Amino acid sequence: MFKRILSLFKTQPAPADSVAVSTRSLKESAPAALRRSRSRRKGIDSEWLSAIEEPRTAERLNLLPDGYKHLNDLLVPNSKSRSGYSQVDHVVIGPRCVFVIETRSMTTGEIRGGRRDANWTVSTSKVKMYNPLMQHRGHVQAIQAHLGDYAGIRIVSVVTFTNRCRISVDPDVRYMQSDELVVYDHELVETIVRKTEKLETESTGKGYSEQDIQTIHELLCAANATNSEIRAEHMEKAKGIK
Repeated sequence: MFKRILSLFKTQPAPADSVAVSTRSLKESAPAALRRSRSRRKGIDSEWLSAIEEPRTAERLNLLPDGYKHLNDLLVPNSKSRSGYSQVDHVVIGPRCVFVIETRSMTTGEIRGGRRDANWTVSTSKVKMYNPLMQHRGHVQAIQAHLGDYAGIRIVSVVTFTNRCRISVDPDVRYMQSDELVVYDHELVETIVRKTEKLETESTGKGYSEQDIQTIHELLCAANATNSEIRAEHMEKAKGIK
């Protein structure tokens, strides 16, 4: 009798099937991109955390309001480049200016540097980074060279970093008055909209029409090299530049 009473107070383990069902339901409810990241990174917690995929910049730019057009991964002729081309991550054409965007996939560390410094430092690396604003100026010039009658349009240079690093650079390039900006990738769309609004308030003239924006878009599409052999050759020649 005593043994029967004692058995009533023993904790009963949960059935194995219920644990399996719970785990399976969590996997099924997780976003596909997140599930892929988890499957690729098993072991170290910090690596698993850094593998969580964020929206790509192209996906973020799809959230821009009406009145903007954007292009991704442009390869345009540039006689000053080692490969004869410049590869530009993203271009956004708006009613007041063109945004030429360079994305950096830095995931950790503090980034320090000034607008006029040749090199920037990253706290997690002993190797210095060539000033991305200076490097990006070549991309801006390459885009401008293919704008035809719109070559005089205002161009804003933007360099983005992921929000898993810390940006500690010149305050000037973190504010809207600059035409060279360094921002976190999640700030990009808001930065484009706010910069456009600032230019709207500063200008008394009429902005670019929908037809103007479409024409600029077509000019850049025409300049873009889509041939796979040309792109492969560019990548080979450009090794070590970026």
